[in-house]
Amino acid sequence: MRRLIFSLSTLSLLISMCPTIARSEKTTEHRPTAATEAQVRSMNGFEMKDFKDFEKNWRLVTVRFRKDTQEMRWTFANDLAWKTLSSGSIEYPTGAAFGKIGAVTHEDTQFPSSYVPNGARRYQFMVRDATKFRETGGWGYALFDVDGNLFPDSVKETSMACYACHQIVANRGQVFSQPFLFTVGSKALIETTFLSDRKGFHIIKFQWENTDKLPKSLREQIPSPYTRIRIVRDTLLQKNIFHGTLDEIRPRLELEAFNQEAPAALISADGTKFSLVTPVNIKDCKKKRSFKAVSTLGTGQLQQTEYCNP
Repeated sequence: MRRLIFSLSTLSLLISMCPTIARSEKTTEHRPTAATEAQVRSMNGFEMKDFKDFEKNWRLVTVRFRKDTQEMRWTFANDLAWKTLSSGSIEYPTGAAFGKIGAVTHEDTQFPSSYVPNGARRYQFMVRDATKFRETGGWGYALFDVDGNLFPDSVKETSMACYACHQIVANRGQVFSQPFLFTVGSKALIETTFLSDRKGFHIIKFQWENTDKLPKSLREQIPSPYTRIRIVRDTLLQKNIFHGTLDEIRPRLELEAFNQEAPAALISADGTKFSLVTPVNIKDCKKKRSFKAVSTLGTGQLQQTEYCNP
């Protein structure tokens, strides 16, 4: 059976800082009325205006590229967050905050081997207050679209989904991003003491499940040769899923599907939402790294795609 070698630092790149609404198309804009303006523009007490010019005034922590969404992301930290993060500590004080910009990318027509940013898609923030945000691990989350409005998902569901995802890196103080120094001669800081120490490291666990015990909508997407699949067993994650989570988990499902030569899925606790990755054969795809991904959408419809991951 084939195995992929995958390190702790690799896992940190597979799942982003927070579940996001990852779509290739532009999210439909919801025009708020005067009565709903405050509700639409505020999440956990935060509005986009509360973070005005953060990209200019905060420290750039790192940059990463999401292969599954073709999205470039820049993560920034305010002074309190940067001081804690760069020292290798996880004891973030009240007021520490991280901000992230997610931008769509496209091929540079005059330099085809490169992709360049092509407009912001979302802004995401996490602010530390252990008392106020006790229910979500001491961090308050806020996600905004390019116009500074909230996405259509429930604030409660989105916050809990963020919390569930960030529990994966509880040993890092629930912060995915690791600092990278951009100055000459600098070394990467990703191998910090609390990262190299496996204590508290959260591993996403899988188990075998017979296909006849799966929800019908999921079972119908599994090719007949398979009588069982690998499913995620993580109660917190399964109870707190919104459609962004289903995209975020795909790289980990892909890895499991490759290693086990079988479909792998994340299924919500109520069985109504799922993300499924199945090995398939695509001509000219090297090393048999071709897959079919199927996930549920908020409308009850399914989103499907086949791709080669060399």
